[in-house]
Amino acid sequence: MREKQLLIGFGIVIILTVSIGLIGILQINALNTTIQALGERHLPRESLILQMKESNALYAMGVRNYVFWRVSKYLQSASIASDINFIKKSSTEFNDSLLHYQDLIDCPEQENWIKITKDSAKQLSAMGNRLMELIDAKTPNKNRINQLLMAFENKFYEIDEFLSGTLSKNNLASIKKQLVIANNQKQTAITVLIISLCVAVFLGLGISFLVYRSLHRERIKREELTNVMLSMEERERKNLSRQIHDQLSQDLSALKIYLDLMDHNVAQTDKAQKEKLQKSKKILSDLIEKGHNISELLRPPELDELGVVESIAALVKEHQDITGCRCYYKKPQTALKCSAEYSLTLYRIVQEALTNSAKYAQAKYIEVSLVHKSKNIKLTVFDNGIGFEYLPRQAISRRRKEDKLKLGLQGLRERVELLGGTLKVKTAHGKGTKIEVTLKG
Repeated sequence: MREKQLLIGFGIVIILTVSIGLIGILQINALNTTIQALGERHLPRESLILQMKESNALYAMGVRNYVFWRVSKYLQSASIASDINFIKKSSTEFNDSLLHYQDLIDCPEQENWIKITKDSAKQLSAMGNRLMELIDAKTPNKNRINQLLMAFENKFYEIDEFLSGTLSKNNLASIKKQLVIANNQKQTAITVLIISLCVAVFLGLGISFLVYRSLHRERIKREELTNVMLSMEERERKNLSRQIHDQLSQDLSALKIYLDLMDHNVAQTDKAQKEKLQKSKKILSDLIEKGHNISELLRPPELDELGVVESIAALVKEHQDITGCRCYYKKPQTALKCSAEYSLTLYRIVQEALTNSAKYAQAKYIEVSLVHKSKNIKLTVFDNGIGFEYLPRQAISRRRKEDKLKLGLQGLRERVELLGGTLKVKTAHGKGTKIEVTLKG
């Protein structure tokens, strides 16, 4: 069921991610279309309107100067008025700009505006030509020229006003409208993206919680299973240790008694038989000793009798008596209550550390500390021996060849990790060795 929920959640997150990407692409495309419309239609229109206004003004100025030059002999107007091609060119440029503007229209209303502008431009051009004809006549009619010039000026201002008031304002309104549309699209895109991101974050948190809860439950089950396995193993060890100690040791001791009786009954002169019996008793004593050692390895009896704190104290004292190494043991200030698995693991770690110190470290001082603090049990074993390079040898198993129960440091590390704890080794050549173990207590 949890797997199905996770798959559905991941599917929704993927769909949302794709949707967010598509929304972004669509909004970018819409903004690009708006910008393209501004660049291809509205801005060129505005440029053409300015060109028509300029051409219209130049044409009107040329006609005026021509009139002033010919009628009033105004010499400053002569340079422009005498250039008829300039006047005609201005009119032509106006018509060309109007044709280009016509290519950019996108509604019937603009077609009507183009028609009005064309008609007005034709009328203005006709008035201008008529004015220049009347002035060039042998007997100019000044009244007629003045009337026509007044009508010419009115038509010029009418065209200029139409370009500025109708075409330009409409075009600017269209630009403003496009900008409003672009802004609305932007705001919509931002709103949709924010909502999508919030939903994605919410789903992501939900999925993370489901994953965490699933992993937490699996970890609890794994810990429970590990504890069950360790408990079963410990019970088997305890039973086997008791059987070896109570049954096998007793049988071997009885056999040794019978051998002593046989030795007593064999004549002193029968040296061959005496020698065989002595060897048999020696072998039997070794078997009894090995049986005790195996029983001790399986489950030290003092753990049940004294507890882990005093059992470690006995180990430390025994090590000091045997090796002559100065040892110090710091006991916990409060009573230490822990499971049988914890007790045996702590005992074995101290046992292994002391054994390694005696074999390899050449230590003169050993300090063992057992502390119960902040709901954790911390064991530290330090010796001032020669130390060694730990990292290059970490991957190499350092279990003793004769250790069939995997009680070496690596095996103990695995057991500590199964119990949810950590085991660290800090050492270097000439700096001693420090083993730190932390268990949740």
